[in-house]
Amino acid sequence: MIVDRSDEVPRLKWPRRFPVPRNLGVAAHSRIAEGKSWPAPEGATRIATLRIYRFDPDGMAGPRLDTFRVDLDDCGPMLLDALIWMKNRIDPTLTFRRSCREGVCGSCAMTIDGTNWTACTRAMADLAQPATIFPLANLPVIKDLVPDQSRARHRRR
Repeated sequence: MIVDRSDEVPRLKWPRRFPVPRNLGVAAHSRIAEGKSWPAPEGATRIATLRIYRFDPDGMAGPRLDTFRVDLDDCGPMLLDALIWMKNRIDPTLTFRRSCREGVCGSCAMTIDGTNWTACTRAMADLAQPATIFPLANLPVIKDLVPDQSRARHRRR
């Protein structure tokens, strides 16, 4: 199929990967726990629920999954817009990378609903409910959704 315009592409729900138990073979201090659940904004009619991986290396607690509820009428159509909305309106400690907002640089790459994707090109309408967002699985985590990409650059050479 040759596509001339973006409206010719069918809107698909991306399939989830084969599910693996979250804490399979993980040390006790590294197991992912349930985190804080943020309520929906007052007066919001269209709400999306995002479960986001949180990890603070300076804190004593291990990683956790926080639940955020986003007002879709108040933020942009992409996942990166929702992350920026959450950082500005709900939790300023949420940490993630972003740069070009066009899908070129790849700095906002993360695991979204089990698939590696850039947050700036992933539409909120295509996410599962609730959506799960993790940092890239093949890189060590610096904080929250920020992986250490310095090692990845050295491997490319």
